[in-house]
Amino acid sequence: MDSVDKSKLTSFESLGLTKPKEGPQAQAKLGQEDFMKLMLTQMNSQDPFKPMEDGEFLSQMAQFSAVSGLKDIKDSFASLSDSLKSSHALQASSMVGRKVLIPGDTAKLPDVGELKGAINLPGSTAELSIQIMDSQGQLVDTINMGSQQQGIVDFKWDGKKRITNEEGEVNESSRMDAGNYRVKAEMIVDGKKQAAPTMVIDSVESVSLGANSQGMTLNLAQGGATKMSNVKQIF
Repeated sequence: MDSVDKSKLTSFESLGLTKPKEGPQAQAKLGQEDFMKLMLTQMNSQDPFKPMEDGEFLSQMAQFSAVSGLKDIKDSFASLSDSLKSSHALQASSMVGRKVLIPGDTAKLPDVGELKGAINLPGSTAELSIQIMDSQGQLVDTINMGSQQQGIVDFKWDGKKRITNEEGEVNESSRMDAGNYRVKAEMIVDGKKQAAPTMVIDSVESVSLGANSQGMTLNLAQGGATKMSNVKQIF
């Protein structure tokens, strides 16, 4: 058998065929420096009788400027996002241990001092009354606030039980035990009774930051979790 002269064989490369490369190849990315090199190469290689028109050149430059500008905007937003996260974290840490006024109907009578809250009146009323009830739903006191104008009306309860008997006499007991009590408010409008929104004072035990710092949730001692936007006052 005649031997084969390998030098006369046509190579795969000469036919435009190459062996597949092993493993995945990283996709090349063009940066600003690469773009400028391509632009200069294009200008040096152009036909002197058919040079690149100014409009085409400016169009390419504008496209590159737009891409570069979008990257700058993206970097700016990323920096702003980091700043907001830091701001929210700092704000959250300052809320722990504070007292806040929020919509609700459950308030705590402390060992010493008064139970405090407020009524958010949607309109003026000829008479406003606030009922305090214990954990069993039993009425322990009624606070008559008289006529009030639209807005926030503060109230407080000293913790004593007062019950009016059939003769209209008020029987007052000693101070009741500390703990949670329910608050209910009624207002008279056009001669008819209707409920009025109540707000109570609660303590912030911890704070949770939402995903991507979207919103802050306060974890309260009595009221559970509530949004920061629900807070009307901070003490």
